[in-house]
Amino acid sequence: MDVGAQAKAADLLSSAYQTRVPVEPLADTCDGLTLADAYEIQLLQIRRRVAAGARIKGHKVGLTSAAMQRQMGVDQPDYGHLLDDMFWLEHQPIPVSRFLQPRQTVPE
Repeated sequence: MDVGAQAKAADLLSSAYQTRVPVEPLADTCDGLTLADAYEIQLLQIRRRVAAGARIKGHKVGLTSAAMQRQMGVDQPDYGHLLDDMFWLEHQPIPVSRFLQPRQTVPE
């Protein structure tokens, strides 16, 4: 993907976050999307959010087990950024309306 296509993909995802209207996975809609493109799209979004006042508070790693990687059809873990508006104190309710596909967990 060229820089313009990456920016357009970042715009699409930003719009989904703002409107709470899901979009098709980029892997299905962006021809030639590579892992490097996906991480650059992520960084574009993070740079925009930081420029708008968000602060990076940490990082996350997912798909660390071989079983989950097989299930998702990937061969390595993924990673991302955690921003200050992604955290809640344990006594605060989490506003599920902020999420596109919130999941409820059942305590064991």
